[in-house]
Amino acid sequence: MSAHTPATLVKFCSAETAQKILSSQQLRWSAPSRFDDPFELNHESQLNFDPHKLLDSAIKAASSMIFAPDDPRGNTPLINAIRRWREEERFDSPEEATDVLRELLSRIVDHRQKSIDQMMTDWRKFTRTLRICSLTAKVDNLSAWQYFADHHKGIAIRFHVGEYNLLKDPVQVKYKPARPEISTLKDELQVVMGGSHHAAQNHFSEKFSIKPTFCSSEQEWRCMDQIQEQPGATPKDESDWFEDRRFERSEVDAVYFGAYTPPAAKKAVYSLIKDQYSQAKVFQAKAAADKYELEFERIAK
Repeated sequence: MSAHTPATLVKFCSAETAQKILSSQQLRWSAPSRFDDPFELNHESQLNFDPHKLLDSAIKAASSMIFAPDDPRGNTPLINAIRRWREEERFDSPEEATDVLRELLSRIVDHRQKSIDQMMTDWRKFTRTLRICSLTAKVDNLSAWQYFADHHKGIAIRFHVGEYNLLKDPVQVKYKPARPEISTLKDELQVVMGGSHHAAQNHFSEKFSIKPTFCSSEQEWRCMDQIQEQPGATPKDESDWFEDRRFERSEVDAVYFGAYTPPAAKKAVYSLIKDQYSQAKVFQAKAAADKYELEFERIAK
């Protein structure tokens, strides 16, 4: 666990889900496709370019190098060819260079497309087998209480995080204005032009630690893991792409009742805590008197 990783993280949920979690001692880890978020990448996501766009971009990039004021940098076959054409003054205009470049770069793009096709096969497998458990940094998060804990009628469960717990290696979500892509046109263009050995597969997991800036109030952390697909086994239906993973009772640090958690739900959960989680502290949330904040009162067991 890195120095900036919190010692505990919080699972916000409805009162009904909290009872299921505590009674079963299990947390649900789901594939990205089950998040019901149109901005989340999943196994059906596609690239934002096709071979024709990649070829056209490569032709424009190579043409601009031929007619640029300065010599291109690099020592690749394509760059060396462009440098030779410049010395020979082979082309009088970009239009004249286009046909030669199209023939040359078409072969390079076709070869690269085989790697891109394999990358997409790997992506679909990766996202099918990826399992994510989402948590929040702090229990006083108003957005989490509103959206994930049933408008303050739910419950928050605070878990210990670390090497010997179910939640071993959480990753802090970064909030950015631009959506992540499986691989970008810029990355693939650099490969085609011979200036990079980019392999998108090395960065697949990073795509799931980025969310839009308007979600930044969620303060989300994610635990991620891959499951093993059994060779020859019939693939599960997409609705079954999740796992309920068991945690130890000692991993529950505290339980928080929302400001509007129904009394019956509180009674049921409180009974569970007394019987099975004697080490866990229990709190009741309430609105602060003079500001938009929550206060938590300790409930003595």
